[in-house]
Amino acid sequence: MTDAEQRTPQARTSIWSRLLPEPGPGRLLVLCTAVASLGNGLYMTGGAVYFVRVVGLSPGQVGIGLSVAGVIALLLGVPVGYLADRFGPRGTTAVLALCKAAMLISAVFVQSFAAYMVMAALLGAAEQTGHVARGALVSGVMGREGRVKLSAYMRSVFNGGFAIASLAAGIVIAVDSPDVYLSLFWGNAAAMVAVSALYMRLPHVPRQPRQPRVKGGPSAMRDVPYIVVAQVSGLARIGPTVLALGLPLWLVTHTDAPRAMAAWLMLINTLMVVFLQVYVARDADTVSGASRLQRWTFMVLAVACAVAGFSGGIPGWAAAAVLAVATVLFTLGEIWGEAARWGLRYELAPENAQGQYGGVFATGDALAVIAGPALVTTVPDRFGLAGWLALAALFMVSLAAAGPAVRWAVRTRVPAAEQSNLQGAAPTTAPRK
Repeated sequence: MTDAEQRTPQARTSIWSRLLPEPGPGRLLVLCTAVASLGNGLYMTGGAVYFVRVVGLSPGQVGIGLSVAGVIALLLGVPVGYLADRFGPRGTTAVLALCKAAMLISAVFVQSFAAYMVMAALLGAAEQTGHVARGALVSGVMGREGRVKLSAYMRSVFNGGFAIASLAAGIVIAVDSPDVYLSLFWGNAAAMVAVSALYMRLPHVPRQPRQPRVKGGPSAMRDVPYIVVAQVSGLARIGPTVLALGLPLWLVTHTDAPRAMAAWLMLINTLMVVFLQVYVARDADTVSGASRLQRWTFMVLAVACAVAGFSGGIPGWAAAAVLAVATVLFTLGEIWGEAARWGLRYELAPENAQGQYGGVFATGDALAVIAGPALVTTVPDRFGLAGWLALAALFMVSLAAAGPAVRWAVRTRVPAAEQSNLQGAAPTTAPRK
């Protein structure tokens, strides 16, 4: 056998190792993510078009439904996280997947704005609270050593699957037939039923018994340092909103770059996430490593905003090049920011309350979900370069707050032995009063 023949299997193994974890529960969780991403990509790309073209809603009404869904999901995150701890994350995650399937089926019968609002709110709540429960499931199945790395695998696969499904949905949009549009809903519903069944094949994660209310016991809603870390970390998610929404609109309305460049920018983003997310997350499984990645996140996002602002008023080829550089920087901020969030979300939470703490951490997305779209579209559009520099300043303020917030949270964690004495339960890490 030649050297080239010997190297080929190793090369293939290296490629697959970047996309898939070792065989076992982790790979099954990645399979769940892959199936869900295909369904989500089909629905998210074609669903909005269906409600506008077939049902007759306005784009603004569709947007309102998505915003309301985001707010409701934020409010339900902590209760659902508590349920995941109390009744077990595996069953909770599987039930929420079935709830999402039911809402997708109900979407087939939507004929009015009122019905759409109810469906969108419940669907969004099932989708987003499912992420909270799944986070607790990942922690329970993979343990402290593997949960951050597996989260990176899952995100890498999700982006790849979502991109493929979006391309398929483009074909459906081109056909522009009501019956074909409805296939997107049925397909996504079937995918979520399959995902629910796959979740139940994972190892059982014991539920956490109800703990007595004692001084020093863990309570996510009273853990102010943890909440502050969540809010600061959530500001990094404005970066992906800039890339997905603000940058394409800026390209079309304020630069001479080719309009088709918007699609290529998203392709750059998708490929970078798919192939770099796992590699970047390797140092995020400790608080210090995650905190360092978070600082890099805010710095690179600030630079990306400044770079994007200089794409206006220059020749089209130069604007395209500048926007490509900005996209690379925004994407680095995205993959660093997500890795940092996983590390901080898991490592600063008690092991016996990962669900409810995950729900609290999700509240940090509030600004990005509620105000992010308006912020990243209105400010650059109205103020040009000054608007981009204002967004950069927001990220620099976040950078200044990130380190102190994490250090405060670390100082207020109760050592495992002390927490065990307080509760008479399994050793864990909890906030110090």
